[in-house]
Amino acid sequence: MRIQKALSSQHLLAYAAAHFDTYCYLNGNNITYPHGAFPRIIGIGIEAEYLAVTEQDFSWKAMDAFIQQHQGQHIFSYINYGLKNHIEYFSERSSDPLAFPFIHLYVPHYLFVQEDDQSWQAYDKKSEALLPALLASSNDHSLRTQETQASAPVAQFSHDEYIAIIQRIKAELAQGNIYEINFCNSYSGACKNINYTSLYEELNSISPMPFSALYKHKEHVLLSASPERFIQKKNNQLVSQPIKGTAGRLTNTADDQKQKQYLEESLKERTENIMIVDLVRNDLSKVCMGGSVMVEELCRVYTFEKVHQMISTITGELEKTNIPFSELLQALFPMGSMTGAPKLKAMKLIDELEKEARGLFSGTVGYIQPNGDFDFNVIIRSLLFNEKKGWYKFHAGSAITMASDAELEYQECDVKTLPIRLLLQNLR
Repeated sequence: MRIQKALSSQHLLAYAAAHFDTYCYLNGNNITYPHGAFPRIIGIGIEAEYLAVTEQDFSWKAMDAFIQQHQGQHIFSYINYGLKNHIEYFSERSSDPLAFPFIHLYVPHYLFVQEDDQSWQAYDKKSEALLPALLASSNDHSLRTQETQASAPVAQFSHDEYIAIIQRIKAELAQGNIYEINFCNSYSGACKNINYTSLYEELNSISPMPFSALYKHKEHVLLSASPERFIQKKNNQLVSQPIKGTAGRLTNTADDQKQKQYLEESLKERTENIMIVDLVRNDLSKVCMGGSVMVEELCRVYTFEKVHQMISTITGELEKTNIPFSELLQALFPMGSMTGAPKLKAMKLIDELEKEARGLFSGTVGYIQPNGDFDFNVIIRSLLFNEKKGWYKFHAGSAITMASDAELEYQECDVKTLPIRLLLQNLR
């Protein structure tokens, strides 16, 4: 059943926020992107779920059993970066202050999808039953939040600390211990009375991206403006699209074009991107047929609202059909763009250098379709909340190689966090 165009995504989200403690909105913003972007789809409420709150609660077998049990249904999910510890069998020395659950998968009670003509459609009869309440309701009450507040973000590493750590990383690079590492800074602050649905809409208007998402599960909330795909499965094909190389947009058209051209021609950025492409090719080869892994696009620069991004596309054909989701994750997770090369050594150094566990940042959010196809992003350019603790956090990182200039890397983090910092300024 098609819903009249007057019913907006904001209306759907506001209704979900008022009546449910779990909902997820995946939003590709109708962006033209190789192999497509996220659909516009909203899953509201929980019909069934698999939740591992801590690393110790998690079981590959239980996760696969849940997915198998709910074949033929949509499953929304987020996966914590810490899942790497179940793949490489080492533990982090620090914890995530936001305490996001380790992994969450859920089948929604109600599902709505948006068609090309911008009208929303109830996915099934059960979702149709919610339409009278939706159409009769007004989202005005949900859009008013009294005394919304967010303190100014404080960086985990000061400018000088960041510069010093980059020099230490370069010493590791010089010794040949690693070739590239994605080192991240985090920024956090206090908040209260946040209206997540309207804040997400604002973030999405500032920085519309092909893998944008809003995911709320109880007190934990993700607002994501991600430009990066982790992994897509469509029929028997896998697609990964790592990003390495970022340049901020400029207001003057001619200057902006020069900025894009600089990124396209940068030997440093291309080298960083190609290193990760090689890593992803190796990861895909673990589950794909021999000779099928191909680089479809290498170091192509795409332009978004606030940034130019250098993106490569790698594809491969699965070696076997009906491969368990756990097997794919164990081969591919975490994504090379968020770790470095060699992956294991880079992850160990990240755990040593970063003061706090990344938590959901550098993890992934997405969905599994009824036919078993799926699409998952990389959780970057994202704002994370723990509603009970009254705390928010966001991160930014960049690839560090021997060619890196520490000051320029610090500035790149500023470029990447600009939309979120603009958003938070409006709350103070």
